[in-house]
Amino acid sequence: MFIKRFVMALAAVLAVMWGLPFLLPITDERVDPSTLAVDGGRFVDVDGISTYVVERGPLDGRPILFLHGLFGSTFTFRNNLDALAEAGFRVIAFDRPGAGLTDKPIDIDYSHEAQADFSAALMDALQIPRAVIVGHSAGGNVLVHFALRHADRVDGLVVVDGAIVGQGGPPPFAGSIIAFPPFTRWGQVLLPSFLTRDRVSGILRSFYADPTVATQESMDGYWRAFQTVGWANGLIGLTRDSGTNKVSDAQLQQLGTYTLLIWGEKDTWAPLSQGERLHELLAQSELAVIPRVGHQPMEESPEMFNTVLMEWLKGKSS
Repeated sequence: MFIKRFVMALAAVLAVMWGLPFLLPITDERVDPSTLAVDGGRFVDVDGISTYVVERGPLDGRPILFLHGLFGSTFTFRNNLDALAEAGFRVIAFDRPGAGLTDKPIDIDYSHEAQADFSAALMDALQIPRAVIVGHSAGGNVLVHFALRHADRVDGLVVVDGAIVGQGGPPPFAGSIIAFPPFTRWGQVLLPSFLTRDRVSGILRSFYADPTVATQESMDGYWRAFQTVGWANGLIGLTRDSGTNKVSDAQLQQLGTYTLLIWGEKDTWAPLSQGERLHELLAQSELAVIPRVGHQPMEESPEMFNTVLMEWLKGKSS
């Protein structure tokens, strides 16, 4: 009798856990991304995904494609695009699927391999055969997958505080759990209440060594992504599909393109030791350390960042 009651009680609990999230409405009010485009960007269709793109510089300039990290967007590179454009480069930043103002459907592949292929498809849409790829944080890991899968389209690689080596990520089984429809729905219901503006701002502030850089204006810029329809889908998908993101030392050693590594001396998210390890693994690499800055050197020290990047680009011009 006890076992029967236990089984019935367990079945009831599971039924509630699996069914309840579909009965709970997602009441979080969000806005159309097109109303938040304030920096001269445009929306480009890439494989059916409305993709937010910001371009600067002459169309015949040497192309540079920027890949942002987690919580990032085109806004991340606001202090860099114009300087490079004025130097004659064609610079392109875009919001990766699941981020910024780009579409965030729940049913696409958000793995870094898929995001690398998506970046190549964006280049096709913009008629760019080859480009220098700049990847920040998690975007640095997308950059590695891009270089491994689309080596013929790489004109140079720049990793900025890349989340590449020493990154454990979620356990392998996490993706299967998150992909189970009730858990996906729970994420859609609960995440908007958990990741409030204050919590997001707190995470972002930890990226900087100098807290004065985290101004109200910069927090407003990053918060744009969290105002868009379905923003939770992006975070769910990025976590769900992260099982294949990790690259091995052997894969890194296969990279044959000369690579610039730019690192913030005081980075606590991807410490300088990871940049030094990456420098050891990449035979054709150069490490530039920007002093007294954290995980966002392009924001905390934009002039030095731009100078280091442009000098390297001019020295490695094709």
